[in-house]
Amino acid sequence: MYRPAPGLPGRRWIERVLSSSARRAAKRDFMFDVLPKGGVVIEVGVFDGDFSERILALNEPRILHLVDPWFTRDDGTLYDGPTQDFGSGEAASAALEQQFQLVSQRFAKEIASGRVVLHRMLSHEAAPLFPDGHFDWMYVDASHFYDDVKRDLGAFFPKLKQGGYIAGDDYDRRGIWDHGVTRAVDEFRSGHVAETIRLHHHQFLLRKR
Repeated sequence: MYRPAPGLPGRRWIERVLSSSARRAAKRDFMFDVLPKGGVVIEVGVFDGDFSERILALNEPRILHLVDPWFTRDDGTLYDGPTQDFGSGEAASAALEQQFQLVSQRFAKEIASGRVVLHRMLSHEAAPLFPDGHFDWMYVDASHFYDDVKRDLGAFFPKLKQGGYIAGDDYDRRGIWDHGVTRAVDEFRSGHVAETIRLHHHQFLLRKR
């Protein structure tokens, strides 16, 4: 069973678990009733690692690959939206660097043991690193723009084992992406290569036929 890394004070860990972002991550827990334990898993789009922590604690994967660029475009903008919340491209870049360092610290013990593997790169650049049929399940939550979601589904689905699961966030949410996730996922579902297991709490959960 996963335990918080040594050196993290108990109160700090509890505060993190009860944070608003952690509560949002907990809305995905229903998927763990279906997803197989002890497998090889990949989370594409990690952010601050709240859901990564829940995967380790509740799903107990043998290996968890975490993919996120944690950097901006060359012009200082984000890959999944505008940077105005940060005030500038420089501030956004600094915030993402800090986020990467915090995730690295958060899972330092698991990274050292090889159970967690960080890939600081764009999602579509990470997919070719893995052979086809490699993962038991995957969670795809990178850029939510239609073209990006479509590319990620196409790139990562072959890396999934037969009967494996692919899931993701923000289904049936318009956002600034104009329902990019919903349109790409519905188009993917129409190809009948995957069975729809559940659409719930703005999550999609599909099983490879």
